[in-house]
Amino acid sequence: MADAGGWSLAARQALQAGRSLVLVTVVQSAGSAPRGGGAKLWVLDNEVLGTIGGGHLEFKAIDFARSQLSDPSLPARHIERYALGPSLGQCCGGVVWLGFERLGPEDLPWFDRVAGYLSKGLSVRRIVSFTDLAAPVSLQSSPEPAQDFDTDQAYWDADSGRLTDVLSAASLTVVVCGAGHVGRAIVNILGTLPVRVIWLDPRDDVWPAALPANVTVLQGDDSDVVDCPDNACWLVLTHSHALDMALVQAVMAQKSFRFLGLIGSATKKARFESRLRQHFPEAMVAQMTCPIGLVKTNSKLPEVIAVSVVAQLLSLT
Repeated sequence: MADAGGWSLAARQALQAGRSLVLVTVVQSAGSAPRGGGAKLWVLDNEVLGTIGGGHLEFKAIDFARSQLSDPSLPARHIERYALGPSLGQCCGGVVWLGFERLGPEDLPWFDRVAGYLSKGLSVRRIVSFTDLAAPVSLQSSPEPAQDFDTDQAYWDADSGRLTDVLSAASLTVVVCGAGHVGRAIVNILGTLPVRVIWLDPRDDVWPAALPANVTVLQGDDSDVVDCPDNACWLVLTHSHALDMALVQAVMAQKSFRFLGLIGSATKKARFESRLRQHFPEAMVAQMTCPIGLVKTNSKLPEVIAVSVVAQLLSLT
């Protein structure tokens, strides 16, 4: 599970529990490579989080990281070069440089600072020296958000041996109105992406026991719209058509928005548009998307609808 910037909640929990792990970062690539600079893999003794592209490259990276974990005499920070050719059983033809950092509970202070910056919508430059192993990790925050979903970048200075790891705050805030089957399926997918999610529903008995790290529950209704962020993406799919209408009207009246989507049929769309035109300009009513989803499908499965809806949001970045 990861929040914005690929910064792993599960990795943080491992450090808090006194465990060690190795953070693997693509620091540089040339030619064709599975992932670009900034992609991350977190290696623990019995699990792996994230990905640097899979395949034999990732297998070799995990193997090296596990050796770092088991042998404290190995350097805590190390750069390794991998040619993506026959020796790795791959045909990409590129070259990837990976940075390996062994982290332990003593790294929690700066780790928590990174998580704190990202949760506030601030991007972070994490500067790490791979030549001076005693040098502490340096952090610089920036208000600039990410521009797309695959956002992290890395800049490697071979002369100084320093990695500047750019961790980007979430580019989108998505307000999911409705905690039914479709809403839950959508949140399950959004929980794996670098977005901020606000999940709104007036009921008190619909929330799952565990939530993704990037999801905030807001038990409320249309009266709470005013407290949500501007320029968010809204998905309105509650258990009540009357509540759907109240939410859409509140968003149009009180918020600027990047996307306003309403679940429903062509008939529902026509009825909503007819009522909305009585209160809002035609141009604003036309901004409402109904039905929602990038792919037209007759499937009623919540998971199918969720994939289609999230794909539609991806096109906004």
